Amino acid sequence: MLRGMAALSGDRGGTFARLVAMLFVLFLLATAGLFVYTRTQDPLSLSDNAAVGFNTVLADHGTGSTPSVQLEPNGQIYVATTINNDGSLPVTIAKLAEPSDQDQAPYIPVGIQLGDGKSTDPADYATFTPTKIPSGHGIGVLITYAANPKLICSLFTDTSEGGGTDIRSFTVRYTTFGIPAQQTLDVGVPLANVARPTKTQCEQATGA
Repeated sequence: MLRGMAALSGDRGGTFARLVAMLFVLFLLATAGLFVYTRTQDPLSLSDNAAVGFNTVLADHGTGSTPSVQLEPNGQIYVATTINNDGSLPVTIAKLAEPSDQDQAPYIPVGIQLGDGKSTDPADYATFTPTKIPSGHGIGVLITYAANPKLICSLFTDTSEGGGTDIRSFTVRYTTFGIPAQQTLDVGVPLANVARPTKTQCEQATGA
């Protein structure tokens, strides 16, 4: 009888161990699948009605559908838009990420604020905190671009030659169930054009 009870106890223990092992394997597979999904998908997009504004330093930016500005030490450009989550899972926007062309762009994104995504006045926006966007929803943001302190001035000459740089995109870092990723978001059209600076303008803006 004791032998029978021991055998039964052993069977139960073995079944439980196999169940735990199977659940662990399923957990690993689900985690791996979520990791791959997060790293290979681009779930975010921008609204097609983005607006652009400028601080007083860049008040004289000309007319037309694509305003043109110069590189100024205290110049700031504001882009109001909505970040949409087109994916099937919730996404938490963590912060701005450094642009890939950071050493070459006269103006770079330096700040993000939360608001209606329509006004280009920073006073209308709140301080950014990591914000979750459910699937099919969006959040209004204001992106501030400022003179790039890491701009490589040796790229430029004493005359402003060549095409300028368009303001139209920025990169954000986000998480999906704790798994980090990043995505560059493009408005789709140039909102403003920064004239190619001279070497002197670059040195003044960067303090070189």
